[in-house]
Amino acid sequence: MIDLRSDTLTKPTEEMRNAMHAAEVGDEGRADADGRGEDPTIRRLEDMAAELMGKEAAMYVPSGTMANLAALMTFCSAGQHVGVEKKLHVYHNEKCAFMDRPGGLIPEFYEIDGDHAPVSDSIKALSESQKIDLLCLENTHNFAGGTCLSKEQVDTLCLLAKKNHIPVHLDGARVNNAAICLNISVNKLVESVDTVMFCLSKGLGAPVGSILCGDSHFIVEARKTRKFLGGTMRQAGVLAAAGIVAIQSERDRLEEDHQNALLLAERIAPNRMIHIDKKNVQTNMVRVDVSPSGYEASLFQQGLEKMGLKTLAISNKYIRMVTYREISQKDVVAASDIFYAYCESL
Repeated sequence: MIDLRSDTLTKPTEEMRNAMHAAEVGDEGRADADGRGEDPTIRRLEDMAAELMGKEAAMYVPSGTMANLAALMTFCSAGQHVGVEKKLHVYHNEKCAFMDRPGGLIPEFYEIDGDHAPVSDSIKALSESQKIDLLCLENTHNFAGGTCLSKEQVDTLCLLAKKNHIPVHLDGARVNNAAICLNISVNKLVESVDTVMFCLSKGLGAPVGSILCGDSHFIVEARKTRKFLGGTMRQAGVLAAAGIVAIQSERDRLEEDHQNALLLAERIAPNRMIHIDKKNVQTNMVRVDVSPSGYEASLFQQGLEKMGLKTLAISNKYIRMVTYREISQKDVVAASDIFYAYCESL
């Protein structure tokens, strides 16, 4: 079985496992005056992550969902309004910030263009009318198939918000993929946002954890939110050690995943039963429109799995395939062969 459902399937490397075994630990729940715990490995990871993103401070959390939720709940109180678009991961998939509990926040939707990039005039209108208390962006964009916002796009949108004193949070779960694609240092890519979350798992391969970065005062407050959400950990340096290796050793390797995704797209794009917009295959995802086949995505997914290829239906129309460390070029060729064989069977 070739499994292309998600890069969350990436497994920790031997180097990560060894680091976890040897990790120095302490009680992360025993906080100092800045709210930081006593675990030395977590403190090292947080300092490394803050430097990577060019922010003053960072906080380690169990998941990207918690990182985004902690950010939104630290910026906003229940009843305040947040600028999002309907397919933004923090709204469409995670939801909790916009439920009555625990977030209680109210979405205000901005418009997007055909590539799922925010329309600047729409952001400007929301900002100038003071309809929102926070603006959320996503880079790379999950639903759009891993497409990237450029530094220029991010800077423009942030400027529109900040002219009206509105902070900006970036869901950067795969922002390291975006930086690799755009050939820019990740701290430059995110320098205009107030806060950024990125995952240590997914393509970077750590087994657990995400990081929320921002200024020192914000992170102090976010630690209180994390505690409220049940995210305080104890001797979690055994997990943080893998995150350190992920940052040090796995970021440059993401380019291999991008190359394999593009190879997959190029091999299956000529098939008349599907449609792929190859200009949107920018990172490690391939979003496939299966509607020309006459089948809904869920049925297409089931048929492929019976022939040995796991994919993910993300709507009635689209399936998604994601490359990661365990998927080799040989696997990509085999996956494309399975894809063609299934289409011929329809």
